Amino acid sequence: MMKVIMDAYILRYRNRKLLAVVLALMNVFPLYAQKNAAGQEATERDTLFYLWHDATIDEYPNLIPEDSYMELYIENGILKKGFFWGTTDVFDSGREGYECGFFVLPMTEIRHEKDSILFKLIPIRTEKGETENCFVKAPVERHIRSWQEAMSRYQTWDNITGGLFEKDFLFSISFGQKQKNTTPYRFPTVDSIYVRNLNNGSWTKKLVLLKENP
Repeated sequence: MMKVIMDAYILRYRNRKLLAVVLALMNVFPLYAQKNAAGQEATERDTLFYLWHDATIDEYPNLIPEDSYMELYIENGILKKGFFWGTTDVFDSGREGYECGFFVLPMTEIRHEKDSILFKLIPIRTEKGETENCFVKAPVERHIRSWQEAMSRYQTWDNITGGLFEKDFLFSISFGQKQKNTTPYRFPTVDSIYVRNLNNGSWTKKLVLLKENP
């Protein structure tokens, strides 16, 4: 009987001692506590919204706003995917004599360079390779993230002529600051970014970080 009691006491003592050791290790190495069962570190994720505001609407409030938005999904400093809401001015080197169209498109072929991040906006094509119209007549709300849904909810913009959006457009994101010893370029959480159309250089805008997602 005494042996059973002693064994139970020793087991309880050992368990307490083991618990103390585990707690001590968690305090000394807090990063290890963030790893999952596979031994991988926890992924840092963030979603950022940036806005370019068309100031014309401030002076003429009856006009349709022609703002541009970007929604960016960041994982451990790397831009994984994003969506772009904008107007046909993004592709047109100089609009004259017509009202712009509006769109939402995914950012594709994202590539981190040493001093910037590149991405493409690609036309919608049929199986036969023909370009489909993805533009509508009104600004697309930010909760809509597919051109198909936008086309189903808004009137179609049918002024597309002259091959406005029949080829891939390459854009760059830069930050107005240098980042040391990082390849590829990691995405910093900054108050503003610069986005440029690299195909013709006609569209270069400063987008401001929104503190609250729209």
